Order: sequence, then structure tokens, then C-alpha cells
Amino acid sequence: MPLKKIADFKIERLEVLDQEGRADEALVPAVPKEKLIETYRIMVLCRVFDEKAFKLQRQGRLGTYPQILGQEATQVVPAMCLEKKDWILPTYRGQGSYFARGMPLVNSLLYWGGDDRGVKFPEGQNDLLFAIPVGSHLTQAAGFALAAKLRKDPSVTLCYLGDGSSSKGDFHEALNFCGVYKLAAVYLVENNQWAISVPRQFQTASQTIAQKAIGYNVAGIQVDGNDVLALFKAVGDAVARGRRGEGTTVIEAETYRLGDHTTADDASRYRSKEDVEAWKQKDPLKRFKLYLLAKKFLDEDADIRFHKEAEREVEKAIEEYESYPEPNPLDIFNNTYAQNPWHVEEQKRELEAILKTKKERQGPIVTQSEGRFP
Repeated sequence: MPLKKIADFKIERLEVLDQEGRADEALVPAVPKEKLIETYRIMVLCRVFDEKAFKLQRQGRLGTYPQILGQEATQVVPAMCLEKKDWILPTYRGQGSYFARGMPLVNSLLYWGGDDRGVKFPEGQNDLLFAIPVGSHLTQAAGFALAAKLRKDPSVTLCYLGDGSSSKGDFHEALNFCGVYKLAAVYLVENNQWAISVPRQFQTASQTIAQKAIGYNVAGIQVDGNDVLALFKAVGDAVARGRRGEGTTVIEAETYRLGDHTTADDASRYRSKEDVEAWKQKDPLKRFKLYLLAKKFLDEDADIRFHKEAEREVEKAIEEYESYPEPNPLDIFNNTYAQNPWHVEEQKRELEAILKTKKERQGPIVTQSEGRFP
């Protein structure tokens, strides 16, 4: 007896803008002009902040820092597709998504400066802390989406991950859960071609990452991650699907990490200059700017103004960051447990005694003039 075909599957790729910013008008999403301009402004802010934060780290004024250079579109646009009530779970390379949601720039500087006061987000901001362990937040996102469903809350959970995380068990467990319970979640895979120093083709044999959605009966699509309009379309549709109760979507956004993995990395040891240069031609800021100029939504004067305003905003945040009073070392005991177990309380009392003795003998342990990273 011949084998019977029981199902067919396909993965589509969405592109709207070419490298010169020309759009396929049939695919352009209905995004208000004002929102497009605001998206560009925030992307410019991210680029300026990123460049300055890199320099601060090199000057010893900031700790290890992960640049988002080249990934501004995948950072900013998905967050712009959400409502305030929606939840967002970024990766450690996620400050752009925070900025799009209104988080003050100083918070990011404090965080990467080793100060946990940087994670005290504004009241009512439904954003979770950076997930430093790769993939650990993916099942948490499924839990947030399930909680919303049980409460009959129409919010959507947006979860960021890298291409390397799609090879971890957490990803498959989360998608299986989302598929079974048909949850309102969007998993945005920033496929920047590298899992630290491991190239895409060595960490998964899957032709696309989007197709991994098929095994769990959730929607999957690949999108040009340096194409702002394509991202607006893909993420907007995925969020709408979730709100309608139609389940989860996996979006593979193909982009590129133009900088090093972090400031502790040297990507030139494993990437070619030719590859980096080729991806620079696909710069999301450049492409989007060309589109806005062609539509007369933006002119060169406005672009210059956005950059100058961003520079002033970043400088103001740096000034605030470097004038912050020194953190209290005892906070390490205050922000982990709702109620400290006995052995943690014992350690806290021991540190209190040490700090008291040192203060009596020699004054403050570290003064502001000594710097954060001596």
C-alpha cells in the first residue's frame, strides 16, 4: 500500500524594504506616520547610546557591555507593536526593547555598571529583567502567557531569544507548552548568525529556525530582521493572532551582530571582514532612513536634530549615572528572597558587622571620586 500524505508544511519569508529603502507597496503595513518617525527616533537613540556605552566601557567607566549595533530594528520594532499591558522578556542584548518601552537610559547604565538599582523599572512597566543565562526565560514566558489566559487577560507576552537559544531544550519545552494551551505569546528569534563564536550552521541543522515552530503546532515565519516595515507587519500580525486567541507565533528575524558578542569578546578571531562589511550594507537605520526620506516623512534637518537630541539625552543619562550615590552592599541580601532563609540572614548580619568596623576605622570603603571600576 502506498504511503499516504497526511500533512504539508511551509515556511514563508517576509521582506518589504530592499537595501536602498525601496518598499513593496503591496506589503507595507498600516502603521501611522507618527509611529514610524518615533520608531526611527528611538533607533537613532539606541545607536548613539550603544556607541557611547562602548566607549565608557573602554574607559573603565562601565562594566562588560553587549552592543546591539546592527540589531536596532529587531530590538525596537517588536516592542513598538505592544500595548503597555503586554509583557516583554528580553535577552541580555535587550536594552533597545527597554528604551522603546520607555525605560530611562540611566537604568541601563546602572545595570551594566553593576548597580542593581538599574533594574527598578518605572511603576506599571510590564518588563522583566534581562535573562543572562541563555534560554532560561523561555519557559517563564510561556508561564506568563498561561497566567494571562487563566485570568482572561488579553495581554500578549513577547519573548526575545537568539539563534543559539533555539537549540536549547528550554525553547522546545516552551513551544510545546504554548502549542498545547494555545497561548498568546510571540517568540522573537534574533538570528544574528552567531551564538557567541559558533556560526549558525554549526549549532543547528535546521534550514530555518522558523520551521521549528511546526513541530508544536504554532505559527512560524522568517522575516528580514533589518527591515523595519517587515518587522512591523510580522510582529503586528503575531500580536493580533495572540489577542484573538489563535495561539503562539515564532518569528525568525534574520539580522547580524556588527559588533563583538560583548566588550569581552574579539569577533575578528572568528568572523571575516568581508562578512561584516556585507552586512553593513543592510544597516537597518540606513534602510529605514532612506524609506522615510523618500516618503517625505523625514528630511535631513530632522535627522540631524534627532541625532543631536539623542546625544544630549545620552550625555544627561551618563551624568546622572556617574553622580549616583554609591550602592549599599547590603542590597544583595534584600532583593533576592521575599523572606530571607536563616543562613542568608546570618551572612547579612556578618557583612553588617564588617562594614560597620571598616567605616569606623577608615571611612567609606569606596568614594565617588575613586570611580566605579578602578
